[in-house]
Amino acid sequence: MAQLLRRLDDEVYVEYNTFGLDGTDLPGWSSPTDEIYHFVAAVRLEAWDAEPGPADASWTPADSATFVAESGVVAIISMMDGKGHDFLIGPPHFEYGVHMYLREPEPGDGHATGECDETWLLRFWPIRDVFDPITHAAPFSYIARGVLYYSIDLEPEQLVQPPARREVPVPVSAVADWVSLRPDQDLDTFDGWLRRLSRRAEDRGVTVHESLREAGVDIEDGAELTLASCTPPRARAGRFKDPLIDLYYAERARRGSFPGEDRLREYADGERIAKELCHRDTRTFSVPVEGRGALYVPPGVSRRVWRWEDDILGGELMDGGLIVDRQVLARNPWTRQVLVSGIVTVLRQDHDRRGCGDTVWYVVRDAEPHEAARVLCAEATWEEDPDQRRALDEVAKEKLIDLRATYRSRDV
Repeated sequence: MAQLLRRLDDEVYVEYNTFGLDGTDLPGWSSPTDEIYHFVAAVRLEAWDAEPGPADASWTPADSATFVAESGVVAIISMMDGKGHDFLIGPPHFEYGVHMYLREPEPGDGHATGECDETWLLRFWPIRDVFDPITHAAPFSYIARGVLYYSIDLEPEQLVQPPARREVPVPVSAVADWVSLRPDQDLDTFDGWLRRLSRRAEDRGVTVHESLREAGVDIEDGAELTLASCTPPRARAGRFKDPLIDLYYAERARRGSFPGEDRLREYADGERIAKELCHRDTRTFSVPVEGRGALYVPPGVSRRVWRWEDDILGGELMDGGLIVDRQVLARNPWTRQVLVSGIVTVLRQDHDRRGCGDTVWYVVRDAEPHEAARVLCAEATWEEDPDQRRALDEVAKEKLIDLRATYRSRDV
């Protein structure tokens, strides 16, 4: 039987009756209520561990589709840069199904403001692992030096590294392998909190609604249990109508530290998704990611990273992390440091550590076996052929010599 893993209530301003789903390869959707062109839609996003049954009778089926998710994080987007909250549906490079439903707005939908014109329900579920290292883990193209504004004359196929000649077995994971598709009763998120509350209420012989009223929440029996309806007023800052942003702002304000208003949505979503990508007792740590592609690494993606660590006597690790396929690549005897690499899963950007130049700090955890298997498969698939690289280097050197000679002859 399919199990609901997590859900999120949001509001999105829709323009020209069209919206899209960021993080997927789906085309844009239009609301069946096509007489409305600009409106506020309440959106409920749900992530399931298998295809769910039909929604209750209040919902009207509108559409169904399948798609491949790049990172496992999606968001509703509208034409003029309108964007909803990021929402974790599962692991990256999986095929997913989605059912879309529509209904008239009801009290408590969206941000519970009563300003919505339509209410949508999108239910996501995983179908199968479709990871392909050639499609999903191709390296950047080769870099060739030029002279001023002139580049050496290489064919386009020479700038792209071909896959290794030998075939590498591609790992295929199961839904049950992924922490993002396994409900955690103790997870420090709204859904985890609601599961714990329900369990405690059942042990006491009371309903969840009675337990909430005892805690000061003004909620009636039978009312839907959402973040907006379950949060007592004293826990909210009362500054933003979006309860996800407002609650995050209140939590940071109590600690005496919070980002500017323009970053609140990004930070709130990042911390929530990072928790959903971990077990409750998972060790996390920060690593620098440098160079090409460092500016944005999606949450849930696994990759190899490198960093300098203190070379501690006795073989102790600096922070207990970076242990999956750990490799010591170099030693600095003067600073007593070692350059190491390992495979991690990215959780979110580390907003407390500012990078410099093309270096960005990320909060990560050590990759699980099925995650590391994808990275190792990609490394083996794209391992460079030394003979082919030497031949390409020779071609590039010759063409660069010719180009420099041609350029100098023009100055004579």
